[in-house]
This record gives sequence, C-alpha cells and structure tokens, in this order.
Amino acid sequence: MNDKSTPRPYEQWSTKPAEREEDAAYTFAFYLMKHCRAEALKRAKSAPMFATRKQQQKQVEEAVDIALHNVMDLLEGFWPLEAGPNHRAAFALAVCVSDTSQKPVERIDISPCRIDLPIGYWKWKDGEFR
Repeated sequence: MNDKSTPRPYEQWSTKPAEREEDAAYTFAFYLMKHCRAEALKRAKSAPMFATRKQQQKQVEEAVDIALHNVMDLLEGFWPLEAGPNHRAAFALAVCVSDTSQKPVERIDISPCRIDLPIGYWKWKDGEFR
C-alpha cells in the first residue's frame, strides 16, 4: 500500500495528533470503500437494464443490505486489513451511553470480534430482533 490510491503505511503516519487521526481515518475509509461500497455497487450494476420499478427497488435494497452487512464484517474483523506491509489494522465500535446532561454513563466495546454484528443487522432487517 504505497501509491496514492491507498492509505499511507502505518510507519508513515504523521506524528502530529490531528494528522495522525486523519491517517487512521483514511485507512478506515479506504477499507469502507473497498469492501462495502464497491461490493454494493457491483450488485446495483447487475440490475437488468429494463427492470420494473419494483425490480429496481429490490436491487437497491439488496445493494444497501450488502453494504451494511459488509460494514458489520469490517468492524468485526472479518477481513485481514493491512496498514502497510508490516502492520495490520482493526476497527473498533463502541456503544457510549450518556445521561441527558451528556455525562458518560457506560461504554461497551462491541467490536472487533465481541459479538456477531452481521447477525444483529439481519435480525433487525427481518423483524426478528425481539
């Protein structure tokens, strides 16, 4: 990952805090585009050229579902992600609960690999959560 189409390797991340956060965010966005957006667009592009409105809507829904499922996979650590040739990256997700005055009450880390995030998505989508 050394050209301009990929994020900088970890060893080349800035030492300035704000710029370092940007380097980390660029790495996350790269994989978000690669695994989530690109896969969804493949599905959307496979729609029949003269599809009915209902068929088009179904294709769009399937593309959105693929994108969101892949976001869950990305956060769960499903793919090995590089941060250059010598490092790996993992992305974390937490639920942060605060009271009405914005005072933190609890933080629960749910990724990577804490729970099966994609199953939660499909359960909500299919109306089976509770």
